[in-house]
Amino acid sequence: MKFTCTLMSEEDARAICSWRYEGQYAVYNLGNIEDAVKEMLDRRSPHYAVRDERGELVGFYAFGSSATVEDNVEPGLYTENNAVFIGLGMRPDLMGKGMGLEFINAELDVAREQFAPDYFRLYVLSFNKRAIRAYEKAGFERVRVFIQRNI
Repeated sequence: MKFTCTLMSEEDARAICSWRYEGQYAVYNLGNIEDAVKEMLDRRSPHYAVRDERGELVGFYAFGSSATVEDNVEPGLYTENNAVFIGLGMRPDLMGKGMGLEFINAELDVAREQFAPDYFRLYVLSFNKRAIRAYEKAGFERVRVFIQRNI
């Protein structure tokens, strides 16, 4: 499947905020819609709307501070120079359909083109085994595990 990306629009951000995940994935449901839209439109930490070849909104990519955890969780967590932090979200009805690796690789291509990083960093909740498998297939290695207490 081929994915195309555009900088996030308010319409796309609001559509993404309406998505609802089930079960343990409900942690990914966005709470305060206005705050989430504002963050997705902040160009200092760009978000991209992702569409499939039919033009349907299938997910989003996030880069920069929106894709990090707070530095005070573990001092010295961010030490690499020229690393880009990535985050992503896929429309709930598409999760678990075998698209994850292709979706991740498309994000890495966007990041290489836009930011030319030496390293990629990402965070994933430990229960999300499907995502972890896809990230590992994309070449990511588990470097550190820590507990985030505010979820």
